[in-house]
Amino acid sequence: MICAELSRDEIAALPFEFARTARLARDGGFGGVEIHAAHGFLISQFLSPLFNRRTDDYGGSIAGRMRLLLEVVGAVRAAVGPDFPVGLKLNSSDQLEGGLDAEDALSVIAALDGTELDLIDISGGTYFPGARSASDSGGKGPYFVDFAMRARAVTTKPLMATGGFKTLGQAEEAVAGGAVDLVGMARALALEPSLPSLWQTRHVANPAFPSFTDPPEGGVTAWYTMRLTEIGEDCGLSTTDDLRAALETYKARDKKRTEIWLRRF
Repeated sequence: MICAELSRDEIAALPFEFARTARLARDGGFGGVEIHAAHGFLISQFLSPLFNRRTDDYGGSIAGRMRLLLEVVGAVRAAVGPDFPVGLKLNSSDQLEGGLDAEDALSVIAALDGTELDLIDISGGTYFPGARSASDSGGKGPYFVDFAMRARAVTTKPLMATGGFKTLGQAEEAVAGGAVDLVGMARALALEPSLPSLWQTRHVANPAFPSFTDPPEGGVTAWYTMRLTEIGEDCGLSTTDDLRAALETYKARDKKRTEIWLRRF
């Protein structure tokens, strides 16, 4: 992988871009925003010693690598005002050798305790070829509750864990046990979008998660992505259990989107 190093001027512009987007969301009627500092996207790359090889004050120790993140948080809060909810999604670890680890992540959470964030959403993993994906691992989940319990010791911020919650019992246990204040859900909602409402009325039927044998790399993510696409288009469930077919559909969709993007920008 070959990356260009951002100039200082480019870095200086980034907090304002995040802030502008957050303000657009507020003005457009959204109820809050979540700053994405996980999963290998830009802020996540700054946090990760595997990707961030800078030698200035935006690199080096975790104090330098989290500098951009803290600037973004401050700029977003200033842009949206004190009463608009602002959360942040953070990796508990990159799940990559040489990447952000749990100890560095805890240092970031401790630093965020001094900010005006309303919520820290704990996740993990990185979209990178060959990287482990907790959500594709077939594990029982939830994945990040143990780390959330460690984070409790270094922050007073409300905590949420996202990843691997499949049953009402798992969600209730995580909250009742004190690890988290909120539970984040994704794939369960792709299978049953009304699941929270059902659980609130004590209809505790849990979604039937599909079981995939020998999935190709990225195939499970592609399957759920296309399911979300169907929901967004008000379509019935037409996605088959054929992961390779789902992956090809996913790639074709992204190829078309890329062509539209390149024509526009």
